[in-house]
Amino acid sequence: MDQGYRLPRRYAAVLIAAFAIAFTPTVFNFIVDPFNMNRMVDLDLDKAEISVKAHYPLYKMIEFPRTRATTFVLGDSRARALQDRYFHELGYEDVYNFAYGGATVFEIHDTFRYLSENATIRKLVIGLPFRSMDARHKNGLNRVPEAIEMAGDPAAYYTSWFVAETAWRLIEDRYPGVATAVRSLVPSFIDAAEAYEFKRPGDISLQELLAPEICAGCELPDARPAVKLPTSYRHSGYGIGRWSGLWPDIDLDRALPRRFAKQVGTNGAADWRRFEQSEALWRRLEAIADWCRENKVDLVFVVPPTIPEMQRRIADFGFTAANQRFRERLSGLAPVIDLDFDNSFTRNLKAFTDAYHFNAAAARQIVGEIVQLIGAGSSPAATARDKRRTIVCPTGADDTRRVLAHEGVKMNEGTNCRIWRRNNV
Repeated sequence: MDQGYRLPRRYAAVLIAAFAIAFTPTVFNFIVDPFNMNRMVDLDLDKAEISVKAHYPLYKMIEFPRTRATTFVLGDSRARALQDRYFHELGYEDVYNFAYGGATVFEIHDTFRYLSENATIRKLVIGLPFRSMDARHKNGLNRVPEAIEMAGDPAAYYTSWFVAETAWRLIEDRYPGVATAVRSLVPSFIDAAEAYEFKRPGDISLQELLAPEICAGCELPDARPAVKLPTSYRHSGYGIGRWSGLWPDIDLDRALPRRFAKQVGTNGAADWRRFEQSEALWRRLEAIADWCRENKVDLVFVVPPTIPEMQRRIADFGFTAANQRFRERLSGLAPVIDLDFDNSFTRNLKAFTDAYHFNAAAARQIVGEIVQLIGAGSSPAATARDKRRTIVCPTGADDTRRVLAHEGVKMNEGTNCRIWRRNNV
């Protein structure tokens, strides 16, 4: 009875909104509300899939003020896979995942700045693959500033054609019959919404794009460049000789699923062919670490896992030493949970949905290991320890299988997991 009553009411609301949009997107945006600005009308729409992917930062910026978390997860799609509910399943309730699909270090930094001004931060987890350390990654995309602006300005939100376009996609997905009828009656709005090209928040201008920190070498021929690393880092200089045993040649020879193979071949080459580490990005990470240190916030970096064939592409393009030094330098800022090396877990294709992304079962294991580190001695950590399977990070002496230390950096290896720290920590 209830369902029969609610469904016609939803259709009526959709029809009212659809006819109203013949004049302005405001009413339509208010009723459909694709990013949950007001949540006044429930139209049973798939916002968690369509709206989130249309604009990750905007969805999160609108959702965040309703939370009371003090532990935050930042990063790209691999960090986003470490969902809030996986922490909650362990009894660790005080967490909010603020990661975005395709996030850049620019976006991680600006999201952190937003949180530092609008939230109480106790613990911060940042997912950071080595690939992200090129400022040209994703063309230096930064969707965060405009997301913050729109989330704080309801008038801009309700009159936005981008919001209307997302709302229309939701209607087409959930109510295709209504969408077809409306399209025939008010095509002018539909055409306007679908033709609207949303300026991604924070897209940089041509002048900014040509800045040396983003566009260095972009006019060079398509060839592998030399690794450009400073001779001395802020936290000291490092060599790789002592660490060479950690990176043996990956001689794995097996047939991969088609999608995996394409990513290893095509995407892997695109990742590393012109890769160049950016000092501008390191300065942003250092600013985050400095603030955390000054404000007594526990900061942890996570290097997410990829399959070994994808890891091998780093060596193919001559970046093995840079990959090692990335961990050494990052450990000078905060402890690093490192999962991206050749081991039985990363070799298990059943733990991955593609060459880059791990599945939900693996995400739960990784969350459990993060909780071991950020919640040591707590009930959630004990629960996570009981659920350990193929990943055991060396958070205690009993978990540690190997220890290496050199020039102020210490690496503890457990089962399919390494933790990097400064040697005096």
